[in-house]
Amino acid sequence: MSGAGGERGEPVAGAIKTGEQGTSLRYRMMDLARTRGDVISLGRGDPDLHTPPTVIEGALAGFASVAAGTDSVRGLLELREGIARRYLEEKGVEVDPRTEILITNGAQEGLFLAMLALVDPGDRVACPDPRYTSYDQAIGAAGGEIDAIPTGGDHPFELNADDLRRYAADSKLLVFVNPSNPTGACVGSEGVKALAVAAADLDLIVLADEIYEDVVFEGLPFRSFLSVDGAGGRTVTLSGFSKSYAMTGFRVGYLVGPPEFIDAVAALKATTSGPCPVFSQATALAALGVTHDTRADFLAVYASRREALMGGFDALDIPYGRHGGGLFMWADVSRLGMDAETFCYRLLDEAGVLMFPGNSFGPRWKNWVRVSLLAREEDIGEAMRRMQEFVEQVEGT
Repeated sequence: MSGAGGERGEPVAGAIKTGEQGTSLRYRMMDLARTRGDVISLGRGDPDLHTPPTVIEGALAGFASVAAGTDSVRGLLELREGIARRYLEEKGVEVDPRTEILITNGAQEGLFLAMLALVDPGDRVACPDPRYTSYDQAIGAAGGEIDAIPTGGDHPFELNADDLRRYAADSKLLVFVNPSNPTGACVGSEGVKALAVAAADLDLIVLADEIYEDVVFEGLPFRSFLSVDGAGGRTVTLSGFSKSYAMTGFRVGYLVGPPEFIDAVAALKATTSGPCPVFSQATALAALGVTHDTRADFLAVYASRREALMGGFDALDIPYGRHGGGLFMWADVSRLGMDAETFCYRLLDEAGVLMFPGNSFGPRWKNWVRVSLLAREEDIGEAMRRMQEFVEQVEGT
């Protein structure tokens, strides 16, 4: 495993700058939205649902029993054991909770720690395009350079093995987020298997970002990258509790990987943030142990919102990428005769609806917008009504 550095300043600065541009654009739009009181936000990325009361109650009841002896930077052993049980029960994968799991302060910290542990200055990291721009920032912080793998075109924004072989021949690491942020594409079981074979042929380490693993629609079975035969030795999995249990504020993520990787990440974490707060870990442990698992309830809510968004876009004749999972949709507004950034600013100013332009997720996507499922269904309906009026005004000029 390797550390971070900055000898090659131009690629580092370039990767960080790209990520910062996308992030700053989204924050500027959110700041603008706060200046008016009637905005319907279809831009947020944090679940708007509440953490289940049974999870909070379980955390309060169990906090005293876990409060002592939890200063391990790797995290509460009972929590790591719970994650390992879930991996065995739901993915058929055996993981050693003592040596192959580390609890992080949210998946965001996990991403940065993983990059610092895996990437040396000048290493090339393959990422799908479009992508969540925090990847750019994390890769840049470690001194890496990005090999962008185009998606879309003839493919429904799903990363595929042929393109991986074509664009990642010189890469050290692949970042594979499934389901995708921002597109909502979800690679199925056979596609994941083909990617694992291609990654092995290219001798790639794989960082599998599976934070949206519990938000998959239309009965599409989710397959963890780690579950593919032979993938374990080269795969690091990034996930957490934020999306599955509406626990963003608790900041509990985790990394699963080979012991030497976990050792390297633990050393980094010990000198930066230290252990994840014990109450947050107790809450995550309670989420794993509740009698009624609310993940299916949350999925049903998101499914209804998804249908409302797709129906609205269909009525407006606005095409969107095939949506298999995650909390976002990816729509093409080019037929309206303006780029996505102009569209989003005008829609916010004239109709009070917030969406994010696609160029905040990569410069190629100036005609696309990212739309979130994280608003009440009635608010989505009202947002689509306002958008209909806005489109009619645009088309009438």
